[in-house]
Amino acid sequence: MARAPLVLVNPAAGGGRALRAASWIRERLESRADARLVVTSRPGHAESLASEAHARGHGRVIAVGGDGTVQEVINGLLAGGGPVELGIVPLGSGNDLARSLALARGLEPGWRVAIGSRTRTIDVALARNGSGHERWFASAGGIGFDAQVAASMAERSWWQLGRAGYLATTLVELKRFHNAFVTIDVDGDTREASVLFVAIANGPLYGGGMRIAPAARLDDGQLDVCVVGDISRLTALRQLPNLYRGTHVSHPQVAMQRGASITIGGEANTRIHLDGEPFGGLPLAVSTGWRSVEVAVGGH
Repeated sequence: MARAPLVLVNPAAGGGRALRAASWIRERLESRADARLVVTSRPGHAESLASEAHARGHGRVIAVGGDGTVQEVINGLLAGGGPVELGIVPLGSGNDLARSLALARGLEPGWRVAIGSRTRTIDVALARNGSGHERWFASAGGIGFDAQVAASMAERSWWQLGRAGYLATTLVELKRFHNAFVTIDVDGDTREASVLFVAIANGPLYGGGMRIAPAARLDDGQLDVCVVGDISRLTALRQLPNLYRGTHVSHPQVAMQRGASITIGGEANTRIHLDGEPFGGLPLAVSTGWRSVEVAVGGH
């Protein structure tokens, strides 16, 4: 069982689902004098608390929420230093890192995994945007259309919750998006292209279960790059089901590459996202293979 857990609950995650779980988790921690539970109060709060975890004697930080909450915790852990593990209770809208790790879903089974003793090591990637801001992410980032969807999801309404909400938002944004002309460099291999989007994936899943990079592995020191070329809106709409199956990779306008260092240049107003969270505009530089995180995956 996890040593001195710090449990961080994002009250906005999953349309309030994470907040509703807080009292249930607090009851499970009543006998643990070494445990602490905090319901975060603002963006960046989880990151700040996670950065202090090692100094305060915590051995694991458990993120109760979605991929955005997990990203905050990872950035805090890497800023704070020390051998602090990550636990995930996947109660957000997308939960793609949890899906890629095949973690149990639902509150009770998710909690058993998050508090358990067995862990595995996963890579994290460092991204730098056109403003020079840097941020770590664990699941996937990208530019273009999917980043436009992420920007819309960040201002989500009730109808945008869950996979159905992501799909509905995708359809709305597809009507007004224009493909972007970019320069892409993957480990020194450079190309120019007009693209619908480019996804940079550490794990296979993003967007609430889309298999954007079916062959991606979280622990191989590499990133899988999916370049979706200059396709029409109608073609993009027809390909949406294939994104969930992972069969889009056979489309002639889809190119897959793999590397440890990726840069993308283009117009500064071309949006970026990391784990579904907006991250400014181009240029984008991403690298991996030199930092990692220990994540709880079960056991007692």
